[in-house]
Amino acid sequence: MKCEFCRKRAGFLSRVCSVCAKVVAIVERTAGQVGLAQLVDIFAAEGLTREQVDQVLDAENGGRPTIRDRLTSNMVNTLMRGLGMPGRQSPGDVRRVRSAAASQQEAGTSRRSGDGFSERWRC
Repeated sequence: MKCEFCRKRAGFLSRVCSVCAKVVAIVERTAGQVGLAQLVDIFAAEGLTREQVDQVLDAENGGRPTIRDRLTSNMVNTLMRGLGMPGRQSPGDVRRVRSAAASQQEAGTSRRSGDGFSERWRC
């Protein structure tokens, strides 16, 4: 079978290869308990490369939000609760925002015309 994340050989009955399974296990084990810098340190200590980790975090399986979308959702909700606001961002919400931003960049419309702000501040 092929790995759900990297599409490399996963094994006879396994749906995930050993490298991708290691990344998923680390994310699940540390979910919400460590910051991003600490998470990067854990990945490095396990001998994982940035490419291996990014491949798993950004894999889109069956139209579901990515693992990175889940992590971003958790961070946003934690930040909002820390500011006294209800945290209501779901991983699906993050995926929709990410997809909309990507489609705007592909179309070359990163700035909305006529809004005044982007005309004054060329970003």
